[in-house]
Amino acid sequence: MATSPKFKSASLPRYATSTSTPSRRYSQRQLVILAAFALLVTSGTMLIFHVMTGTLSPGRSRNTGVGCNKDAEFSVIRWANSRDGNSAGQETNNNNDNNRDAGSPYYRFKNSDNDSDNDSDNNNIHDRPRAAIPHLDKQEPQSEQGLDQQLSQGNTNDNSNNNGGPVDETASEVSGEDGLAKQNDYAPFEDTLDRDDNIQYLTYLPYAGITNQFYGVLRGMEVAKALGRTLIIPPITASSHDKSKQNQPWSKFLDLDRFQQLTGAKVIEFHKLRDAEMTEYNQLKCGITCGFGSKRTIDFTAKGFLKQWKLNVTLSSLQTDTASLSTIIKTLTPLRRDKYICISNTYKISVKDKSEWERFGQYLYFTPELENFVQEFLDKNLVKPEPVYDAKLKQEVVPTQKYIAIHARRGDFAQYCESNFPGAKMIHCLPSTEQYAQRIDSIQEQHDEIMPVFVATNERRPEELKKFADLGWRYLDHEEMATAEKLGVFGPMMVDQVFMAHAEALVGIQMSTFSRVGALRQRDWHQRKMSYM
Repeated sequence: MATSPKFKSASLPRYATSTSTPSRRYSQRQLVILAAFALLVTSGTMLIFHVMTGTLSPGRSRNTGVGCNKDAEFSVIRWANSRDGNSAGQETNNNNDNNRDAGSPYYRFKNSDNDSDNDSDNNNIHDRPRAAIPHLDKQEPQSEQGLDQQLSQGNTNDNSNNNGGPVDETASEVSGEDGLAKQNDYAPFEDTLDRDDNIQYLTYLPYAGITNQFYGVLRGMEVAKALGRTLIIPPITASSHDKSKQNQPWSKFLDLDRFQQLTGAKVIEFHKLRDAEMTEYNQLKCGITCGFGSKRTIDFTAKGFLKQWKLNVTLSSLQTDTASLSTIIKTLTPLRRDKYICISNTYKISVKDKSEWERFGQYLYFTPELENFVQEFLDKNLVKPEPVYDAKLKQEVVPTQKYIAIHARRGDFAQYCESNFPGAKMIHCLPSTEQYAQRIDSIQEQHDEIMPVFVATNERRPEELKKFADLGWRYLDHEEMATAEKLGVFGPMMVDQVFMAHAEALVGIQMSTFSRVGALRQRDWHQRKMSYM
């Protein structure tokens, strides 16, 4: 029977009948297997070699997978080129999602926590290439300039401001539409000064909170007097603690006229030379001192001051970047022809024997307005003493009421104390109300009469305020006293200082500069010794 084509046997090679001998058939099979095995071994060897060389080659990241290194290098180079003049569109393309973790300017900042592990590897592919580091004599776009400043804060061992050129600190409102600071559009700060009055000035950028700013004034006076210059005193400026974005002149609280008569120092305040509301922006050039502008950026307070007074500052390296008072004076002396000198920081200046208080601080007395505010409060709340005859004045005077003052800093201070003074040392930084009470009892026993107790504090917890009340103490409630309404935003802190300075006994904190200034006034104004916790 004929076979249907549908079922006809296929003449496929594997089914074909071979006419060769068995020995020849086996030889061909062995050759095929041998060739396949050789090809497999060769491919595996090449793969292992490629992986090993890619992993162990110097200059490559150990975290970079095979094939990623080329893409990363290419992306970094493109970013560097875009910083050197390519169009904004090209730079945007380099920072897309595909290469954001490779060569974009955001990558190193995002991984900055690991930078210290790779500092010894100069060829790390994720480091910014030298071509991408901005020249500091050119203003960078605001967004990347801010990024560079944050990166530089982590390198506190750098003794220069990168290439030694000026660094611009500009408020966001100052930047133009293209993001670049219009430095050339601003008249120099010296143009606002009278060039015909033969007065030469020294000024500085304020730093941190009110007590640090106070010491900045004193150390600025050291430099100014040594150079024979008039110190332009920046106002008390809001810090990161209060963020009120306000300022007040020191003369609101301190008698600067009396100070100049007693010390011979020459001072003038910013508002006497500059109207913050009417003035245009000016370019202020400041030399870098104490590392502010090289090792670290200027702080919140300084930036607020520049913004409030419409100043665009350029920070430039001096011959020596130091905190030594004598070296700073020697460095600035050759600038004797300059109308003004500005330095980036005075608070961190190291004064031998800390003599700034003896030379200047003790002569900064409170203004009559501030003293009268406190005296009126005491007259309303305490029994007014009978007049007594003063032999020196040859007249009767009314003595000041006697009271005990406590400085109990809480709130923002608590975390600092808990982190740095654990265990038995905590009493020197954050004493409890019960520990204060024990000290007050000891002081009361040393006097013939029980004195009222006032607490200068930023404590606001109801349970702690109740403890004060149960002990018969009164905390200075500045809302109730309307202190800020009558004296301004910094009035409450300065009123606290008056209470502390004139108390019959003062209990304060060793770790607080606010307490220590009160102790110095007690010592030099009333010959009393403060009781430190």
